[in-house]
Amino acid sequence: MLYKQIVLSFLTVFVLFSAQGASIDKAFKALQQFNYFEAKKLFEKSAKSQPSAACYGLAVIYSRTDNPFHQLDSAYVFINRSEASYSGMKEKQKVALKKYNFDYLQIVALRSEISKAFFDLELKYLDELSLDAYQKKHPWATEKDRAIALRDSLGFEKAKTANTANAYNDFLSKYPASSWSDQAKAEFYRLQYREQTTANTLVSYMNFEKGFPTNPYVTDAQDQIYRISTVKNTVADLAAFIKTFPKNRNVPNAWRKLYQLYMADYSSERLKKFQNDYPDYPFMEELKRDQVLSEEIIIPYKTEGQFGWMNLAGEIVIPAQYNSVGFFKEGLAWAEKNGKYGYVNKANELLIPFQFSSANDFENGRAVIEVNELYGIIDRSGTYIIPAQFKDLGSFTEGLIYAQKDSLYGYYDGFGFQRIQPQYDEAFSFSKGIAKVTFKEMDGFIDTYGSFIIRPLHESVQFFSDSILQFEEGDFVRFMNLKGDEIPNLNADAVGKLNNDRAVYVYDGKVGYLDSKAKLIVPLLFDDFTNVESEGAFVGNYAKAIKAGKFGIIDKNGKTIVPFQYAKLGAVGALIAFEKAGKWGFIDLTNKIVLPATYEYAESFSDGLGIVQMLTLKGAINSKGQIIIPLEHTTIKKLDKNHYLVSRGAKYGIYNDKGKLVVPLEYGQIRKVQDDFYLLTKGQEMHFLQISTDRLIAPVGIQNPE
Repeated sequence: MLYKQIVLSFLTVFVLFSAQGASIDKAFKALQQFNYFEAKKLFEKSAKSQPSAACYGLAVIYSRTDNPFHQLDSAYVFINRSEASYSGMKEKQKVALKKYNFDYLQIVALRSEISKAFFDLELKYLDELSLDAYQKKHPWATEKDRAIALRDSLGFEKAKTANTANAYNDFLSKYPASSWSDQAKAEFYRLQYREQTTANTLVSYMNFEKGFPTNPYVTDAQDQIYRISTVKNTVADLAAFIKTFPKNRNVPNAWRKLYQLYMADYSSERLKKFQNDYPDYPFMEELKRDQVLSEEIIIPYKTEGQFGWMNLAGEIVIPAQYNSVGFFKEGLAWAEKNGKYGYVNKANELLIPFQFSSANDFENGRAVIEVNELYGIIDRSGTYIIPAQFKDLGSFTEGLIYAQKDSLYGYYDGFGFQRIQPQYDEAFSFSKGIAKVTFKEMDGFIDTYGSFIIRPLHESVQFFSDSILQFEEGDFVRFMNLKGDEIPNLNADAVGKLNNDRAVYVYDGKVGYLDSKAKLIVPLLFDDFTNVESEGAFVGNYAKAIKAGKFGIIDKNGKTIVPFQYAKLGAVGALIAFEKAGKWGFIDLTNKIVLPATYEYAESFSDGLGIVQMLTLKGAINSKGQIIIPLEHTTIKKLDKNHYLVSRGAKYGIYNDKGKLVVPLEYGQIRKVQDDFYLLTKGQEMHFLQISTDRLIAPVGIQNPE
C-alpha cells in the first residue's frame, strides 16, 4: 500500500513538472510565432514554476512595439525579476531553454535594450530630476554616464540662470562628483563673495574674511580691506592698517609702501629716523643697505660699447661692464649681460641673477620681465609673483593687470591670483574701477569682477565723458548712455576729445561743440578744416574756428571773441600768431595787435615765449618782441615748459626759457628717458641733461671714438 502511494506521488510530481516544462516551451514557441496573446498567457502561467524564463518572455513582449501589450515600465519590472531569479534555475532547465536563445547574456542584453528605450524617452523631454532617477534605476545602462552628464548640464544651467550662491551650492550638494563641479565652485565662491560684500564697506569685507575663510576670494577681501583702510595713502593710515590687520596678506606691501612714503626725500637722516620710528620694520637688511647707498644718485654712462653708472659729477661709480643698463628705481636697476637680464643694486651686487630675455624698471616692488617671449612679474627678491607664461602683459592699475595666455586675455592681481578668467580678444588697464575689453570682436567695459558694465554690442567703443560713450557705426560716430541707450539724431563724421566741457563735433562739413552730456551746445555754425579735432579744441575757455574761409576765436558758447578775418591763425594762447600779407605777427584775445606781422612764420605763445622765423632761421621771443633764443636755427621745438630743442642741420642742442644754451649743438639725438633727464648721444658718447638743474653730465676722462 505504501509502495503504491510513493509511486503515485512520484508520478504526480513528474506529470506536474512535465506540464510546467511543456507550458514554458509552448510560451517560447508562441513568442517565436509572434502569437503575443498566447505567449503572454503561457508565460504568466509559468511565472511561479519558471520565474526567470517566464519573466524574460514577458519582458520581451512588453518591450516590443509590435503588440498591444507594449509597456516599458512592465518590461523593466519583468527583466529585473528575470535577472534576479536566473541564478535559482536548475542547470537542466537552463540547458533545456537554450534552444529558445534564453540565457543570462540574453537577459542582460534585453535589459540594456529596455534601458536604452527609456533613455530615448529621456532625450525627448530632458528633465533634470527624471534623468537623475533614470541613472539610479538603470545603473547597468550604457547610457548612464550620458544621462548623468545631461542631468548635470541641466542642473548647472538652472544654477546659472538663478545666478546665486545658493543655487550653485545646491547643485554642488546634489552632484558633488559632477564634471561641472569646478565651474560651479568657482561661481559659488564668486557669487558668495559678491553677495556678502555688496555694501562695499570695510565692515562687509571684514565680516566676509571672518565668516568664509575657505573662500578663495578672501584674498580679494583682504585687498579691499587694505584699499579702504589706506585710501588716503598716508603713512598714518598704513601704520594703522599694519597694527589693526597684522594677518592681512597686504601687510608686507603696506610696510614697503609706508617706507616709500616715509622716505619721499630719501636721505640718510630720514632713514635713521624711520628706523627709530618703526623698529618692527620686517626688512631690516634692506634698510641697512639703503642707509649706505641712499645719498648716491647715479645714472648710466657708455664707453666702448659697454655700460656702467656714474654720479652727477661724471665720476665713474660702477665700471662699464654690461651690454645695456637702466636707471635705478627703488634701489635696483636692470642690467644686461651676454643677452640676459638681471638686477643689481648701487653697490653693483647682483641681487637677481641674469636669467631674463628682457626686464623693466621696478614699480611698487614689482617688475615685468620676459623669458623666451613670455612675460611675468617678479618682486624685489626675484620671486615670481606671476610666472612668465603670458604673450602680453600690461602694468598694474588699481591692483589688477591684464595678461594674455594662448589667445585670450584675463586679469590677475598683484599677488598672482587670477581674478578674471581669460575670455577676451583684447584687454586694457583698469581706470576708476572699469576696463575696456574686446569680446567676440565687440568692445565692452567690465568691472573688477569681470561683469559687463557696458555690454559688447559695437565695434570701437570708448568713453566720450563719464556718462556718455561713443561708438562707430558705418561711417558715423554715434553716442549712447551707460545703459546702452543710443542718443537719437546725433551722428558725427568726427568727434574731438572733451576738453573743458567742450568737444569738437563735425557733421556734413560743419563744426559745432558738444558738452559732456553729448548735447550740442554750440550749433554747427563753423566750417571743417584740417586737424579740426585737435586744432579746434578748446584751450581754457577759447577755441579756434573757421567760417567762410577765415579763422577766428570763439568762447564756450560760440560767441565770437576774435573776428573771422584771418587766413591763417595759430593755436589759442596768451598771444596768438596770425598771418597777414604773407607775414606773421601776434594778437591778444581782444584782437589787438601786440607784435606786428614782420616774421616769415610764427607759433602762438606758450609759457611766455613764442617761436618765430626770420628769413630761413628760427628762434623764440618774449611778449615784448625781445629775442630770447637766437634766430639762428633751422628748427626749434618746445620740449617741456622750460626747454626748447634747437638744431642746425643734423646737430641738436637745448636752450632753456631764459635763453641759456644748456646743451651745445653737438648731439645727433636728444630724447627724454626719465622725469628729470634728457639723454644726449654724440657718436658713441652718451651724456645727460638734468632737467631740474640744467646740469650737463658727461663721464669724466672718457672719450669715445666717433
